[in-house]
Amino acid sequence: MPKMVTLKDIAKKAGVSTTTVSRILNGRETGIPIREETRERVIAVANQLGYRPNLLARGLRGSKSSLIGVIFRDIADPFHVQILRGIHNAATRQGYRLFLGHVDYRPDVAIAYGSMFEQSHADGIIVIGDIEGDDDALNVLIDQHHFVVGVTDRIERRDYPGVYSDNVLGTRLALDHLWNLGHRNITCVSDPSNSDGLHRVEVYQDYMQEHGIEDRSRVYMTTQNPHESYQVAQEFFAGFNGPDRPTSIYVASDTIAIYFMQAAYQAGVSVPDQISIVGYDNIDIAPFTIPPLTTINQSGVMMGETTATLLLDMIEKEHGADDVNDVILSPTLVIRESTTVPPTR
Repeated sequence: MPKMVTLKDIAKKAGVSTTTVSRILNGRETGIPIREETRERVIAVANQLGYRPNLLARGLRGSKSSLIGVIFRDIADPFHVQILRGIHNAATRQGYRLFLGHVDYRPDVAIAYGSMFEQSHADGIIVIGDIEGDDDALNVLIDQHHFVVGVTDRIERRDYPGVYSDNVLGTRLALDHLWNLGHRNITCVSDPSNSDGLHRVEVYQDYMQEHGIEDRSRVYMTTQNPHESYQVAQEFFAGFNGPDRPTSIYVASDTIAIYFMQAAYQAGVSVPDQISIVGYDNIDIAPFTIPPLTTINQSGVMMGETTATLLLDMIEKEHGADDVNDVILSPTLVIRESTTVPPTR
């Protein structure tokens, strides 16, 4: 079976960016002029490599493939797995099948999957999670596919519609819970590799300032990589016996919160008697940690079902991105045993 030619293959051989190839082959106007020499070279390379654009996806919408391409930023993320379950539930109910592509935070891989989905005649694309430095990749996806919807890890409207959670509400629910228990020394831990994580830190800092305790504002940044997160957590608890130690932690990811709970256990620090921990996402394991984790519930399965329904509605009604509004879901607080009143000293 011959290898499928992608836009990345053409870009490499022609010595230009994938975005330039996409704009030339898709006839997309751009504010930056493309030289005729470059245009001719790209077209010549595309012909030489045997590139075949997906005519079905570009114009023959009356004949659908009933295939949905799902570009998965991080297949190891438990919250994203919840979202995928919801997408699968809604898509299969309407007779659609899913193609999955795991990109592991890499924009170039996202572009390659977009090309494969195009040549497989996928009716639409769902992007789960944002990708750092992904603007060019997303432009290529939008060029290739008329129907694209994103889900989670966004804080505002992008060039294509999306389904995401209200980070401001979720963070304030977590912090209000700790404040009402009596906590005034609250540390924040978040993941800087996605938009949600950075936004939740901003909301935390605003909250601390509003409540007159900005001098106790502390932020630790770490990814959801187990080794990195656990090391940061170990360093945190290594100096836990200081006089101004925090009484609680707001962790903007359940996965990272669990690593902190493990590090607390190893350091002999009791949760919640010595420190309360609030997570974010309500992943499947959250009720079964020791102690069960208080967290912000984003309803991942419902988020996935909402996303798939939005995309399929766009396909059926042939609505473009400008015809569709974002869907912002309201998270809720789930109180379990990892939080209590602050310890007396």
